[in-house]
Amino acid sequence: MPRFPPCDKISQVTARTSTADKQTPHSFPRFARPEANTHASSMGFRSDIQGLRAIAVLMVIIHHLRPGALPGGFIGVDMFFVISGYLITAHLFREMRATGTIALASFWARRIRRLLPLAFTVLLATAGLVYLFIPATEHGTMFKHIAAAGLYVENWALVLDATDYAAAGQMATAVQHFWSLSVEEQFYIFWPLLAALVLWVSARVGGKHGASTVTAGSRVFFAAIVSVAVLSFAYGLWLTAVNPPGAYFNTAARGWEFAAGGIVALLARRGAVRGIPGALLGWAGLLTLLAGAMLIPTETRFPGTMALVPVLGTVAVLAAAGPHNRPWLSHAHWLSIRPARVIGDISYGAYLWHWPLIIVAPFVLRTEPKWYQELGMLILTLVLAWLSYKLIENPFRFGKFLKPVRNSMIFALAGMLLITGVTVAGSAAAAHSSNLPRMSAQDPCYGSGSLIHPENCQPVASNFAPYPSAVMVSQEVRAPLFPGCEADTLQVGDVSCTLGTTQNPTMRVALVGDSHASAWLPALEILARERGWELVTHIRSGCSPSVAALKGAEALSGTAYRLCTESMRALGPALAADTDLDAIIVAAQGNKRSWVSSPGYEFKNPATEGFTALWQSWSDAGKAVAVIREVPRLGNKNVPTCVATSPEDPLACAVSRKQGLDVPQNLGKALKSDTAPAGIVQPNLTDSICDENTCYAVIGSLITYYDQSHLSHDFARSLAPELGRQLAQNPVFAAPN
Repeated sequence: MPRFPPCDKISQVTARTSTADKQTPHSFPRFARPEANTHASSMGFRSDIQGLRAIAVLMVIIHHLRPGALPGGFIGVDMFFVISGYLITAHLFREMRATGTIALASFWARRIRRLLPLAFTVLLATAGLVYLFIPATEHGTMFKHIAAAGLYVENWALVLDATDYAAAGQMATAVQHFWSLSVEEQFYIFWPLLAALVLWVSARVGGKHGASTVTAGSRVFFAAIVSVAVLSFAYGLWLTAVNPPGAYFNTAARGWEFAAGGIVALLARRGAVRGIPGALLGWAGLLTLLAGAMLIPTETRFPGTMALVPVLGTVAVLAAAGPHNRPWLSHAHWLSIRPARVIGDISYGAYLWHWPLIIVAPFVLRTEPKWYQELGMLILTLVLAWLSYKLIENPFRFGKFLKPVRNSMIFALAGMLLITGVTVAGSAAAAHSSNLPRMSAQDPCYGSGSLIHPENCQPVASNFAPYPSAVMVSQEVRAPLFPGCEADTLQVGDVSCTLGTTQNPTMRVALVGDSHASAWLPALEILARERGWELVTHIRSGCSPSVAALKGAEALSGTAYRLCTESMRALGPALAADTDLDAIIVAAQGNKRSWVSSPGYEFKNPATEGFTALWQSWSDAGKAVAVIREVPRLGNKNVPTCVATSPEDPLACAVSRKQGLDVPQNLGKALKSDTAPAGIVQPNLTDSICDENTCYAVIGSLITYYDQSHLSHDFARSLAPELGRQLAQNPVFAAPN
């Protein structure tokens, strides 16, 4: 790794690994010498920071165990970011002042020794837990994220998932908490490079103006950090507004939190705020943090302006010391007591271990944990953290094996390769599991045929295990049969593809809707080929086919809502004016969105008229219109995962017909309203999924849904005959004679 000296003539400085090493920890490190002065300046050791870490990690763990008990406990992560920025900036400034250079390779080697041994241990243990206890339907996603965590890009993997509508229903991964560690590691790469660049600039600025490199470096470093803070904060505000899920994990949107800690470190390098003002400032900061943890709603968009609460609260605590003569008045005194220091010592391990235990516990217990079991998980987390601290963290951090920079770098590379290899093997094992013989598609009891011929078929208790297997069905969420036929929520412009008969079609049919319209494509494509249709898709993920406006843009980011609205307002008139278009089929999910009138459309009841206004415009233009009713749901469970969890009990994932139909009926309500145009065909496939008592997860050897609500590819295909029969209620959709 290269060094960046302040000028060409400065000789290479060897890495210092004693005091400097102990004073440049990760967001969850341990400091030695707990008897150290709690009122030290920002350039020295502060034992009260251990107590601040203890508060932060307990906030996060309690929030994850019981979100309702501490809804804003997730701000503990923001506290860690500020602390890391504070400590690393202080360390880099000390090194710049003492040596006039930044030893990049030594800096990164210290981070490796401190962080990676335990991180790799937890990831390997988590991979084992996933393989043993998590249903195979989730292995592909789980192992993908374990690999991303091992490469410290988990935050970016989650950004992709957060902006991927198809991934919205997947369960949380066992290493999702590694997103914050990934952000920190990326900070550890960028921040010393920034300091090295500052030294390079300072050598020239100082030379020109007669100032020393260190003096010039202090000014340039401070200016650079302030610039990062301002730009990152502005970017975070913008991204939180247009794409809240992606903003939460975005490194650039979080950089200002680290920079805030760095600003405090440089401003307070001559000493913290002392006396009564320091005590007031410190306690005010702690109360701000506790109030934020208790009062900030879990669903708050982050990191917008609300992130100022944990950042400013942590900054206040770091900037304050308190009175010397009455230490009991100082927050620093109480943050430095032994129990707080001990939890601070093991906070890194506690953070790493707690989340895999939370994810795996329901599968081990086969039920949601009770309060006493959650307490047991908390205790187990702390025990594992303490053992890790004693047996892994300290031996690797202070031992001789990884002391050479070269050894540390080799260790990091080998560990990442090992984690990647394990995840590839795990994913491959899951992909090839449970591939059992299937029922013939020509069998009258195949799929939905089982409910159509109940006198001769057994809907669930057939002699065939589900095929495709639960693992294969679960992968359909990311493997559409017709890629490119559906626009993503944030995709600009309409997306369309043509299926069925493209040469001399009997008629042209448009399919309009959201991802649930895509779920009907396997059946509609069969009908299009059989009946000679040219089927053209106009589908946008998450976008209800309504010209009304969403109240508060519910369940969509600002950009996704705008694109959806613009798309539907343009599509409606375009289809009405298309003289080559004969018919339009609409399909969409049921949801709990609230609607209001939109510019150009004044509705008495926007919730229904936003849909019916489109249908009426198409009917008036002479188009045949069909609206496929919303399908039942089996609760909020991921159906393939449920089936894989209970392979011996095919009814374990079924629900009563009443519960299956207890879903929002946006299309259904619109069809029943007075504004619905006459002559609309209303296919309703409920009776092909539910009998008079039960809605099933497995019918005729087919798993009915590939997630919580989208029909699986093969089951949708099996519905083609019944869907075609119901569409033919309007002769336009009937098969040609």
